[in-house]
Amino acid sequence: MKVMEAIGVLLILAMLLPKLADMMFAGLMDTQKRQAADHLALVSRASANYVRKHQTTLNSQASATSGPTVSVADLVSDGLLPDGFNDRNIWGQSYGIYIRKDAVSGHLRAVVLTTGGRGNETDRFLNVVVPGAAALVGGSGGFVPTGDVPGQAAGTLQGAGGGWSLSLAGMGVPSPGAGHLGALTSFDSSALGQDFLYRVAVPGHEELNAMQTELDMTDHAIRNVSELQFQEREITDEACAAPEDQGRVFLDRVQGLYLCRNNSLEIIGDTGNSAPLKNVTVAKNGDRITKPVCAPNTGTAPAVFTSPSIAEAGPEAPPLTSFQTWATSLSDTEWQVHMRVQTGNKRLDGSDDQGWVYPADDYGRIMVLAMCIKQTETP
Repeated sequence: MKVMEAIGVLLILAMLLPKLADMMFAGLMDTQKRQAADHLALVSRASANYVRKHQTTLNSQASATSGPTVSVADLVSDGLLPDGFNDRNIWGQSYGIYIRKDAVSGHLRAVVLTTGGRGNETDRFLNVVVPGAAALVGGSGGFVPTGDVPGQAAGTLQGAGGGWSLSLAGMGVPSPGAGHLGALTSFDSSALGQDFLYRVAVPGHEELNAMQTELDMTDHAIRNVSELQFQEREITDEACAAPEDQGRVFLDRVQGLYLCRNNSLEIIGDTGNSAPLKNVTVAKNGDRITKPVCAPNTGTAPAVFTSPSIAEAGPEAPPLTSFQTWATSLSDTEWQVHMRVQTGNKRLDGSDDQGWVYPADDYGRIMVLAMCIKQTETP
């Protein structure tokens, strides 16, 4: 009886072993599918970032049937994949990344394909394992079918679950043959940040809120401006003669705000550059006054105006009959201001029989306005 029991156990084990082997193989394949899918997803995401980073160049190079081919080494070199990233998946398949444009919309596409390595081996691997790995990638995952399954033509990249299908030959992409994985990423204008100025902040993408060209409001207003900031620069040679130049405003680091008006540059007065506030000085007889540096291209030149502020001949002076203030040019950069008063007592100054007196510091002040004024043209 014991012998018969042992024989029975052996028979049962013999029947179960194939099932156990199938279960072990299925578990191994599930692990490999997950590893292959994760590896492809990393390459696909890095490829998408590569397209975003080099969109301008790729746009000029790619078409619907031709374009650049990118390698994993390129992605590593650009810092999109870590150093030491294996360019082969669990099945020994390497990657080719093909940049194309959609034939209808013109949007860029990145087609990632595995090539080489394990390929045409068993129907199970070709029709079950590889499509299963593609499904684990998500909606962008795909595979190259055998053509045996209805609706899955050979030589195409078939989206997982039949979500999409691409003719590789129609895109000028070589087919790696059945048993290989792929992924497709399409980029419309919003995905690339092209042609749109975003109304809200996009974390990590300040360029989406930055203008790259002049903004023409086409006769529309900008309202409720909280703050307006000019780029400070030194205005040396700005043209204001053309009709389209009228109304332009610049900020000079020294002179302040310029305005193009009447076909010439003019300075907009404010509390920082208004001549009465900025350039008025109370001086005494003999003081030197610095000539202002006039804004270029405004048709202005330095000028000085003087007027008595406080005047008296002396501590015991008789009534004044007249007073004078004036300025003389000492150099290209300085004037000297003068002041004198006249009394009816000619004996106050023996050297001047007209009674003119140059007041001491405590008895005379001159209001000096040094500014740039428009020069009248001589007819």
